[in-house]
Amino acid sequence: MSQELQVKENLEQEREPQKSGNRKDMVKNIAIAFLSVMLILTFFSNTIMNYSLPQVATQQITSGSISPQIRGTGTVSADDPYNVTVNETRKISGVALKEGAHVEIGDVIYYLEDKESKELTEAKEKLDELELTYEQSLFSGDVPNDVISNVRSGRDTTYDTYQKELAVAIDNYNNALNADNAAQADIDFMTGKEGYDLAGNSYNAATPAYMTAQLQYELTVAQQNGDDDRAEEISKQLAELTRDSAQLTNYGTQQDLSYDQKLALLNQQKAKTVAALKVAETEKEKLLKSINTEISLCQMRDKITEQRDKIAKLEEESVGSSVKAPVKGTISSLSKVAGESTSADETIAVIQVDGKDMTTSFSVTNAQAQKLKVGDAAKPQNIWQFGEDFKATLTGIKNDKTDPGNKKLLTFKIESKDVTPGQSISLAIGERAVDYDLVVPNSAIKTDSNGKFILVVTSKSSPLGNRYMASRVDVTVKAQDDNNTAIAAAVEGDEYVITTATTLVKAGDQVRLANN
Repeated sequence: MSQELQVKENLEQEREPQKSGNRKDMVKNIAIAFLSVMLILTFFSNTIMNYSLPQVATQQITSGSISPQIRGTGTVSADDPYNVTVNETRKISGVALKEGAHVEIGDVIYYLEDKESKELTEAKEKLDELELTYEQSLFSGDVPNDVISNVRSGRDTTYDTYQKELAVAIDNYNNALNADNAAQADIDFMTGKEGYDLAGNSYNAATPAYMTAQLQYELTVAQQNGDDDRAEEISKQLAELTRDSAQLTNYGTQQDLSYDQKLALLNQQKAKTVAALKVAETEKEKLLKSINTEISLCQMRDKITEQRDKIAKLEEESVGSSVKAPVKGTISSLSKVAGESTSADETIAVIQVDGKDMTTSFSVTNAQAQKLKVGDAAKPQNIWQFGEDFKATLTGIKNDKTDPGNKKLLTFKIESKDVTPGQSISLAIGERAVDYDLVVPNSAIKTDSNGKFILVVTSKSSPLGNRYMASRVDVTVKAQDDNNTAIAAAVEGDEYVITTATTLVKAGDQVRLANN
């Protein structure tokens, strides 16, 4: 047993140094891992911070020239240009000149095909159609002979004459109508009177018959009673009634005959008025038709005359085989080429007449306009494009209608043989360029309550790389043009200034360069 214990003790003594070495290795590994994690976190935090910084664009301060000139571009236009037109459609066979060529009066601009114009051909065709329609209407068989004679003789009847003729026809018709109505009224009256009288006669004839029947009854009674005296008296009365009844019947017959005779006479008169009314109505309709026909034919005849006059005018105004310059000047525009056709009243060429001014205009700010005055000379920005004779003079300064509160419109008179209307030209007007030692872009100039300044980028080294800071430098502006500003400042002249930034940057802020 004692031997076994001794062995265990020996084994434990051998293990103690081994455990101590393992513990030291573990502590070292943990320290290395911790430092690695801290380094990684530091790196990423720096990268994240950099991307959160405002990004800026920079430009180095340089020496250079400042040209405080006012620049602008406008389109040249001509005062009262002459537009060359033709009054007919013709096909162009050739173009004699080029744009920019100088022409004298009578110089050929275009050659035309030797063929009638479209307008003249169409005018002659229309004349043929008018004449055919006129002749067919004149001899259609529905036109009275007197109307044909009036129209062919060139009679130009006035509306007053037509009105008088029509008034007579209408009066005749109205008189005939009134007479016919009166005749009908007489017939209607006589027919009514006849009926009334016949009714009266029938009533009168019915009275004796009634009384005869009554007396017949009384006579029978008297005879039955043996009253001879009464019977004799009644017989006398009956004889008298019979005589009266016969007389009434004869009177009625005579009266009927009388009314028949009167109505026959009235119907004869009615037949005459009906015939007269028919004649008057026919004459009125005939006159109306004649007037309308004559007016229509006279209009056709007059249109034929007008068409003939139009043809004569087209033939007289025909430009012939060419289009020539009617004025002296410079061809500023040619709108046609060989093979194309002209249209009536279409401008086919524009001539800048000698002695007429050419002008151009462009807008500037009110502040820029205050530096100028009428009469100032301007120069082309691309001076190599023009000859020595080029001259541009400021002739007007007025409010720009598009923004009258903030802008002025400058108008220049252009004199140059190298300039034509429609050409775009860029001008510069103002002071000459001056060289300066310190020049920065206009966007680099900042302003606050303390005055004007620039932000210069400075760098600081760190274990993880360079850091860039924005530093304020107060400046004095010496000159400025459209793009750059000359400054006086406490700088060496090779610094980089901030021109733009993704967010607002203040002095002392850390920034990130656009190319980093």
